[in-house]
Amino acid sequence: MKKILIVEDDTLLRENIAEFIEGEKFQVFVAKDGLEGIQQTLQHLPDLILCDIEMPKMNGYDFYKTIKQIKATSTIPLVFLSAKTENEDIRAGMQLGADDYILKPFDLFDLLKVIETRLAKYETIQKYNDEKLQALIKHPTLGMFIYQEGKFLLYNETLASIFGYTKENFSNITFKELLAEDRLSQTKKMTEIDQYLKDINSTISLRLSANHKNEGEIKIELFGTTIIYNGMPSIVGNIIKLNTIKSTISNTKATIESKLSKRELEVLELICEGKSNLEMAEHVFLSQRTIETYRARLLSKTDSKNSAELIIYAIKNNLVTLE
Repeated sequence: MKKILIVEDDTLLRENIAEFIEGEKFQVFVAKDGLEGIQQTLQHLPDLILCDIEMPKMNGYDFYKTIKQIKATSTIPLVFLSAKTENEDIRAGMQLGADDYILKPFDLFDLLKVIETRLAKYETIQKYNDEKLQALIKHPTLGMFIYQEGKFLLYNETLASIFGYTKENFSNITFKELLAEDRLSQTKKMTEIDQYLKDINSTISLRLSANHKNEGEIKIELFGTTIIYNGMPSIVGNIIKLNTIKSTISNTKATIESKLSKRELEVLELICEGKSNLEMAEHVFLSQRTIETYRARLLSKTDSKNSAELIIYAIKNNLVTLE
């Protein structure tokens, strides 16, 4: 049963919406303001949030900004409810990243249609992302992985072979066990990775000494980006054995760079640095609309669906240097 959270200070409206939605086989939770809404969001992790804008203690905009900064709640779709009709108010809500905006007064059946549409879209996106991740994991030449809670949750045969294992007997190996360093250094590296996991959509690049099952110590490099996978902060990326890839990197990079223009590569690097469209526009002295055009071209040329996939593409193809 899908869970819906209603954040609305109007008691009568809140109760009417809740009663109607419950009748449509949803599990419903309610909050009378943004602060209570945050508590309810963290407690129940709803599948979708309906949120008023003008509320006491914390308005809808601040509520949404807050849950976007929390890993576990950052991807929950949200629909704003408001009596405001000015274009600027609507634009403000949508620029924050809201999934939809419905104006009061509204018909409850229209609201239901919006809910069903947004949930269906979110499920489609989740399915697509899962399929993309599975495709990455099955890559025949790169050591691909999804890392979560100290272990490789998903990985391909290539990754296991880098460390001298078959895919089957690699499943119980923890990442810490693979590090060929003393206990203090191991702890430091694990702490560094944990820090990356606190910042979703950040990028990671680490050179490490690792244990090979048969060859002893080897040098590896880990590239990745942090994501939410199955509701948990994770790293998706690849690992390469340094002494085996030097001869192929320059050719691969040259091929990719020939496909992207100099300006597109510049915008791609700024995306990898986590810059907003406004910050990118100011950096390269272009309009935000032009930046959005370059972003769209990058998505098309790299067959990416979002910024996270663009970052993975850049890391995978050695197009950016990460500090």
